Amino acid sequence: MRPENETPNYWAMIPAPVRYDPDLPASAKLLYAEISSLTNTTGYCFASNAYFQRLYGLSERTIQNLLKALQAGGYIRITDGDGGAQRRKIFAGIFPTVENPAENCGVTPQKIAGGPAKNCGDNNKLNNKANRPPKAPRGAEGEIWDREAFEAFWALYPKKKDKAKAIKEWNRLKADRKLMRVMSAALKTQMASEEWQRDNGRAIPYPCRWLSHRRWEDEVERAPKAAEGRKEAEVEWLL
Repeated sequence: MRPENETPNYWAMIPAPVRYDPDLPASAKLLYAEISSLTNTTGYCFASNAYFQRLYGLSERTIQNLLKALQAGGYIRITDGDGGAQRRKIFAGIFPTVENPAENCGVTPQKIAGGPAKNCGDNNKLNNKANRPPKAPRGAEGEIWDREAFEAFWALYPKKKDKAKAIKEWNRLKADRKLMRVMSAALKTQMASEEWQRDNGRAIPYPCRWLSHRRWEDEVERAPKAAEGRKEAEVEWLL
């Protein structure tokens, strides 16, 4: 049976900072969703630990620890004994709604989860910033479009220079295995060409330039005889 005035909404919300917090247990994120579904128009609910225990079949200690984790992350704020009948209030939200918005939108600073804000205008700016999706990692070890295909390209390309820029161009092209097969055929022809073999491969462009200039589309004449002893990286799945 649900507590009085604790009928949850059909939908629950978990903002991005909560969803992607690596230090927050998954069960704490689920508990946050439940709290958000119970919050009223003033941004808080009265749910007790016993209510959460019955709902999810968890021990009181577990519920206490999950609430502490949400508080430590600045995702909820709990006030004791001022919700009527000695009931606590749980404010949900990265920047939860306060009881007296008119007062707190003035010169009086409001204390909110995650730190103080000057006024409601600052609150809105912080809220928008907090709800932005996380940025993808940068650099050579960041997100790579079809990573396996890129690693095959990198293994085959004879001049391994400036990998980070090569990844950037690869992502811009959204290159995949199908395109890599075309690139592979072109690379093998170009590596056997007289131009690429001359002066220890000095004419071979950096991989980022080869990608940005779509050099796999070049027409290249194969040298009459490839240089002896030259080793070409082979990728089995491309054959």
